[in-house]
Amino acid sequence: MNQLQYLFVFLTLFSYISCEFNKDDVLVFTVATEETDGFQRYKISAEEYGIEPIILGFGEEWKGGDILNKPAGGWKINLLKKALKDYKDQNKIALFTDSYDVIFLNDLEKIVEKFKTFDAKVVFGAEVFAWPDPALAEKYPEVKEGKRFLNSGMYIGYVEQLLQLLERETLEDTDDDQRFFTKAYLDEEFRKDIGLKLDHKSEIFMNLNGAENEAQIIDVQTKEAEKYKLKNVVTHTEPMILHGNGPSKRTSLNYIGNYLPNAWNSKDGCIYCKIGQFELSQIKEEELPLVLLALFIEFPTPFLEEQLLKVASLKYPKNRIHIFVHNSVKYHIDHVSTFVDAYTPEYLSVKEAKPDDGITEWAARDLALDHCVSTKCDYLFVVDSVAHLDNPHTLKLLIEQNRTVVAPIMVRHNKVWSNFWGALTTDGFYSRSNDYMDIVHNEKR
Repeated sequence: MNQLQYLFVFLTLFSYISCEFNKDDVLVFTVATEETDGFQRYKISAEEYGIEPIILGFGEEWKGGDILNKPAGGWKINLLKKALKDYKDQNKIALFTDSYDVIFLNDLEKIVEKFKTFDAKVVFGAEVFAWPDPALAEKYPEVKEGKRFLNSGMYIGYVEQLLQLLERETLEDTDDDQRFFTKAYLDEEFRKDIGLKLDHKSEIFMNLNGAENEAQIIDVQTKEAEKYKLKNVVTHTEPMILHGNGPSKRTSLNYIGNYLPNAWNSKDGCIYCKIGQFELSQIKEEELPLVLLALFIEFPTPFLEEQLLKVASLKYPKNRIHIFVHNSVKYHIDHVSTFVDAYTPEYLSVKEAKPDDGITEWAARDLALDHCVSTKCDYLFVVDSVAHLDNPHTLKLLIEQNRTVVAPIMVRHNKVWSNFWGALTTDGFYSRSNDYMDIVHNEKR
């Protein structure tokens, strides 16, 4: 083999090595100030693909303005700018996403691989709406396919170019982050100078708001149990990170999050439901969670005595339970008094609202919440008089689920009626989800 052949082999080998994915060369950032259900979902999806995000702002008071009601969020940019300065001399790629309304659908290697096909230094997700300044829509470059407008909830790029972008202007913590990035993108010279592009076809990032009908969950059959993936049926792509921006977090993201990534299948049921569960038997009695058990008697109820006896028979230490009773029915005064007189010494406390107090049901339910806060309870357990707790371990089992809210599903025999809403319309009213019938008929649990 001559020297030229040796050189060719060396260059080929070097090219192969240099293109090999190195997880340490990719930084993943998000901003979250507190532990919410959405943040837990984000972390679970990241763990599913071995992604370890750097959490900015956690435990701090939110400084980004009233982001729910008006343009805001500049604090996210200022946090990221500060964090990236530690890596400014390193040839790394940084991925930023929001957290409370974001789900990972693929691993970092695939995300970076797709990013490099864009021939860009920075790529932002795109969306349907020119928000927060619709008047700027006409200034955006035309696109032949996909979404035209920048969304600031997800982006990826090389640290050097990202810092150029983030340091382009100074902004206050309460300024709007999407407006900041939009102004940079609409500056054609600057956009070309740093190699800034949008992911118009949702090849990496999919922003759901206004595009809910484009997102379809696809069933992928395997030998063991079915798995699911997300497909954009308009652009024919498989997004790798999903963002439930705007109202879509309620109308679509929560539904998709019930299945992806690897959240449910017909063999194992709800896989995510098992995450975080614990056993109370491992906790000392004096350290068990404090519970406010709120009983509501709003109309004459048959077998109330038996219902109250079942409450008293719950297999949970009474010295870890506060009782709140709202009785609006005079007929049941004696029944409630018998229960209160018999068990008051055993419970931590008993608070009773009687019919003559004139407290409405809605006000009483608010009072129960206030009383829960004042007693520093860990859980509020609400039981209406029509509900009989036939399983004495009900309270214990519910606590062991370790969920923010647990509610029963009520159905009518041989009817499609239930108290369960599988989906919501954009204005917050009932909408039937694709899996509604399966859930009501107990085929999906």
